[in-house]
Amino acid sequence: MYQTFIFYIVVILIYTARPEQPLELLQPGSSLSLILALLLLFFWLVRKRCQRLSQRTRYLNDQQLPALYDRLQMQLQIGAIIIFSGMVYGADLGSLIKLLPLVSKSEGLNNLLGLSIFFLLQIIIWQESHHYFAERILLIRPRRAYIKGRLRFALGLVLPWLSILFIIDLFNLWMPRIMQQALQHPLGEMALFVLFLLILTTAAPPLLVHLWQCKKLPESPLRQAIISLCRQQQVRYREIMLWPPFEGRMATAAVVGAFPFSRYLLITPDLIRLLNGDEIIAVMSHELGHVRYRHLLFFLLFFLTFFFFNFLYFDLGLAWLLTTTPVSALLDSGVGGQEIFLSLLEMLPLLLLYLFFFRYIFGFFLRNFERQADLATLDLPGLGPYLVSAFEKLGFLLGQAGEKPNWHHFNIPQRIAFLKTALANPQIAENHHQRLKKYLLVYILVFLLILLPGIYWQRSGMTQQLNYRYLSQRLEHLLKEKPKETKLWFALSSLYIETGKEEKALTALHQAHELNPEDPETLNNLAWLLLTIKDQALRDHPRAFQLAQKAATLKPSPHILDTLAEAYWCRGDSTVAITITEELLKDPENADNLDYFSQQLEKFKHTRP
Repeated sequence: MYQTFIFYIVVILIYTARPEQPLELLQPGSSLSLILALLLLFFWLVRKRCQRLSQRTRYLNDQQLPALYDRLQMQLQIGAIIIFSGMVYGADLGSLIKLLPLVSKSEGLNNLLGLSIFFLLQIIIWQESHHYFAERILLIRPRRAYIKGRLRFALGLVLPWLSILFIIDLFNLWMPRIMQQALQHPLGEMALFVLFLLILTTAAPPLLVHLWQCKKLPESPLRQAIISLCRQQQVRYREIMLWPPFEGRMATAAVVGAFPFSRYLLITPDLIRLLNGDEIIAVMSHELGHVRYRHLLFFLLFFLTFFFFNFLYFDLGLAWLLTTTPVSALLDSGVGGQEIFLSLLEMLPLLLLYLFFFRYIFGFFLRNFERQADLATLDLPGLGPYLVSAFEKLGFLLGQAGEKPNWHHFNIPQRIAFLKTALANPQIAENHHQRLKKYLLVYILVFLLILLPGIYWQRSGMTQQLNYRYLSQRLEHLLKEKPKETKLWFALSSLYIETGKEEKALTALHQAHELNPEDPETLNNLAWLLLTIKDQALRDHPRAFQLAQKAATLKPSPHILDTLAEAYWCRGDSTVAITITEELLKDPENADNLDYFSQQLEKFKHTRP
């Protein structure tokens, strides 16, 4: 389950980091043809791989086949991600989907349709796997039921993400200004993430048990024994559910939901058939151990800390990367597909960061949490040996698959050996609990140490400075190729003004004005800079007044009239400046700038230039 979850995180990252602008080389018809060709190629590859493994393992015993089958599934999933990446970055899937009605206005709908294409690749895998291995791996029959079960399971993993996007779409529709203001402020963005995480933490478990078609565990001695165990260990829950297998071979149990009012205890029918009553209670004691040791709350902590780290450092790191010599040289080389390159430059580091965090840091704690939950069974006298025997039965059922190294669990032989050691020496369990506390404390301390410089760099505006440096480098390079492009000179001047490089901005504006003396925006900006530049020697009020008058004649918009008012005030004619500003304040279309114009009016009335 954890591995499938990471696969979907990767797919979501691939799609959300796609280029926003359509690729110039592809028309919609060509894009669709390429996507269909990739689908057919993937279908052929999956069928060939399944055929080859089926023939090669025809005479293998049931202990060997599951491990090879699981390896095949891993290979096919990686292949699906590669093909999907080709569709997104090579066939421009995102732009093709955006042509559909309503999609351009809904990020949730866009992502739903994009992920649907990946689900289509998944269906190809499930269909061919069922066709060649249903008889030997005990997959659900008929094939349609198997595919439907796998699809429900997959939807349960991605629907929380899609729900967030649709909620944001609704907020953007109902209160666009509030959402825009919230997302523009760092604290607002963080607060929204925490709010959505809490909503999903409470809403996702009921959604999952519905999608996975879980049913209430019927009244029986087993149900009463689990209820008694929960009371004994003081674990509250919403319901105990039967968890139907999505693949036909799933002997397991789980607990979902960090909070009691949305917490479900899940157990599969295969586990009930495989184990006896005491062994099932031992397994459920393991699951309750996750609750008792607050592992689900620690999961929230890991997600929050990872989000804050990503929030503080990712944009900063990306901005720095864009200013490095190799990246600048590649962008300046003029090689085609720069939009794709920039998207990959954003996606790949984030993907590596996700994989490193989940595979090594989160995976380390997952393995040790599982071990701690195993040890929780030892708290009840006589229950430990039953968990050992349960693992032995599961190990026999899984065969070599249960002996494989696992990034989120210790394998079954390792778990059995550790439990037997802890049963012989209770101090082993105490030592593990203490070590895990120290690991968690170190994690929190390291996070806090990393957090402080990140906050400082965010407050210092370093990310913005690096972005300005990148943009100025790109504009300067483009101007070497197109020195008579007025818009480039104007954009460069605006960038220089933002970074406080007023002399360079003045030079760029003079160049833009020489190339296009009738552009009102250039006239306005040049006039404003000649009026307000910090270097008094560079100010030129008479010329600025002429430029401002001409700009206002060509385009009498509020910001240009404000420049004209400033020019009148600077030449000593406050009365006209006041009149212009009062007219601007009366215009209801200027409601967003009332504070600024009011300040200007006060300046014109009570101060001298």
